Amino acid sequence: MIKIIASDMDGTLLNSDIEVSEENVKAIETARAEGIHFVLCTGRMYKDAMELSKRAKLHAPAICMNGAEIRDENGKVLLQHTIDKDLARKTYKILIEHGLYTEIFTEIGPITTNKATGKAFMIEMQKKLHPEVSSNEISKKIEERFEAKDVHERKDSEKIFANDDLHVFKFIAFSADESKLAQAKKRLMESNLLAVSSSGHENIEITHTEAQKGISLQYYAEKRGVTLEETFAIGDNNNDISMLKMAGYTVAMGNAEADVKKVAKYTTKTNDENGVAAAIYEMLKNNH
Repeated sequence: MIKIIASDMDGTLLNSDIEVSEENVKAIETARAEGIHFVLCTGRMYKDAMELSKRAKLHAPAICMNGAEIRDENGKVLLQHTIDKDLARKTYKILIEHGLYTEIFTEIGPITTNKATGKAFMIEMQKKLHPEVSSNEISKKIEERFEAKDVHERKDSEKIFANDDLHVFKFIAFSADESKLAQAKKRLMESNLLAVSSSGHENIEITHTEAQKGISLQYYAEKRGVTLEETFAIGDNNNDISMLKMAGYTVAMGNAEADVKKVAKYTTKTNDENGVAAAIYEMLKNNH
C-alpha cells in the first residue's frame, strides 16, 4: 500500500509553462484525503521550488537540489549534504576547464562569477538547441530564468570557497556540446565522493555522493516509518533514476528520457497532459 508520493518538478509536475496544473493539485489532494503523504523531489533550491508550488496553492515538504537538502512543510531543515570545499574547488576547476557555464548552489542561492557572460552563453546554447525559436523569445526566457532563480554574482570564485559561512550544495553546468559534458562527467566520476546526474541534455548536476533523490527519499520515508516499498516516485529525467530504482511504485512521464522509461514500472501521459494526476489516479484504484 502506497503511503508516500514523491514527485519531481521540472518536466513532471510542472508543465511547459513552468506551472503546476489544477488537475495535478486536485489529484494530490485526493491522495492526501486518503492518508497519503506528498513530497516534492526536485533539483531546484527550496525557495525556487516553493515559489512555484505556492502559486498553485500546493503546500508540501521538499527534497531539494537532488537530495542535498530536505525540508518539512514548514521549511525546517531536516537534512543537508554539502560538498567539501577542497573538492568543490577541484570540481569547479574541472567544469571551467571544459568550457561549461557553471552555477554554484549555496544557501544564498545560485552564484555565477559573471552574470552577463552566463546569460550570453545560455542564449547561444539555446539558439543551437532550439533553432526554430526566435532570438527575442530565447533572450526573454533566459532573462526570466536568471530573475526567477535569483542568480547572484561573485567575480572571484575563490571567495565563495574560502567563505566558511557559505556551503556548496550543488553545481549545475551547461553546454550545447554533449561531448564536453560527457568528458567533464567522466573526470568528475573519478571521485567517489560526488554524484553526477543531469536534468536535461544540455547540463550536468553535481552533488555530494549521498545527495541523490533516491537516498534522500529513503531517509525521508524511514523518518516517517514508511518503507521504500510503500513509496510512489514519478519523474522524467536522469536525476530521477536513483529514486525510480528504489521506490516500490515507479512511474516515468510520457515525455521522459528513454533511460528513465526503462527503469520505471509504468509510463503515464506527458507533463502537458497532467501525467502526474493520471498516474496518481491509476495508483489509487488499487491502493488497498
